[in-house]
Amino acid sequence: MSTARRTALLSFLAALALVATKLLVGLATSSLGILAEALHSGLDAVAALLSLYAVGVAERPPDEQHQYGHGKAQHLAALSEAAILAAVAIWIGFEAVMRLRSGGGDVQPEWYAFVLLLGVLIVDAGRWSVSFRTGTRERNAALLASAWHFASDFAGTTAVLIGLALVSAGYPRADAVAALTVAALVLVAAARLALRNIDALMDRAPSGLDRQIGQIAEAVPGVAEVRSVRVREAGGESFADVVIGVSRLEGLERSHQTMDQVEDAVRSQIGPAQVTVHVEPSTGAEAPNERVAAAALRVPGVVETHNISVLEQGAGGRAITLHVRLPEDMPMRDAALTVEQLKREIRSEFGVARVYAHVEPSALGAQPARDIGAEQPQLVRAASEAVAQVSGQGAAEVVVYRQGERLLVVTSLRAEPGRSVREAHVLASRVEDAVRDALDSVDDVIVEVSADA
Repeated sequence: MSTARRTALLSFLAALALVATKLLVGLATSSLGILAEALHSGLDAVAALLSLYAVGVAERPPDEQHQYGHGKAQHLAALSEAAILAAVAIWIGFEAVMRLRSGGGDVQPEWYAFVLLLGVLIVDAGRWSVSFRTGTRERNAALLASAWHFASDFAGTTAVLIGLALVSAGYPRADAVAALTVAALVLVAAARLALRNIDALMDRAPSGLDRQIGQIAEAVPGVAEVRSVRVREAGGESFADVVIGVSRLEGLERSHQTMDQVEDAVRSQIGPAQVTVHVEPSTGAEAPNERVAAAALRVPGVVETHNISVLEQGAGGRAITLHVRLPEDMPMRDAALTVEQLKREIRSEFGVARVYAHVEPSALGAQPARDIGAEQPQLVRAASEAVAQVSGQGAAEVVVYRQGERLLVVTSLRAEPGRSVREAHVLASRVEDAVRDALDSVDDVIVEVSADA
């Protein structure tokens, strides 16, 4: 049995014991205040029973008919309790007014009535403490409703105890006044309880929680902007719908990782929550070449773009050059249509622009490559000499691969740590040209340049 259900069960048993005791003493002393408290405790028993049932329902996992779970059962139970409390408060108030008009009634403040009320105060204080702490910790609306109910019990019992003491001192109407006080306390508690749970059932957003979630999401790396946050609460759990902007170049996998990070960050800071994150593309502060790459992503058939240059022309115009990889078996008529669509997308990003696209083949699903250095060592030797001649250093490695009909040379060089990336790329390009000059049959040269340790 969960802590919440165990707390509700203990409250129910305690309420039954208090009802029996208060009813007997109230009848024996003719005290309307004690009888009002007996009826109040009877409602406690009903409320605790409702809480016990509601907590059990709310803990059920989602099913086909209730795909968001059963958490709102707690709020329905609390709202029912509020309605019963209000009805009883009105009845108690009516009876108290009638007694006040008739002189206060024949109340007999016996000693055991005082002992009973002191014992009730101790029990109510204990029930309030347990229900409030458990309800707050588990964000359980039904237990928190019971806690407020027990707090009103404590205040009402205190009023009845004072009323009996005043009756003993010669003020017969004090008991009816105490009963009227109990009615007012119960009515206020019922109103607060009803309003709080109506808000939950109507999906009212908790004050400030949407701003807090927005700030949490904005702090997650990869989130360019937070566009909207919607929040509601039910059954002690928050439900948040968050729309974020992510760079158009992030890709599906990276965007999904960002969504997961937002969900984890929100849950770690606000507690139990179901967070749904929707991603939309964000232009943000994109550089011109990034805008070109983003436009290419919208064109079916384009495998990849690189070597993008955005060139400024006179009168504010622009010329754009780029390399485009298309599937190597694509017919040229289809390639021409794809490139034309790519140009249209790029122009839509920049307005009027001249676009020049260099098409390269991309071998999708290519055959596995194998090292042929042992079979044709002269190829490795020729490539190694070309690398050494240009770089002025021996390559860390030179490997020659055969991939179907394609010949590939892979080599790696060392560069000073202080060199810039541009300088390293210039060195790699010179080495690539030298290897191509040395091996006429080579199809591709891959040069890796890394810094010295």
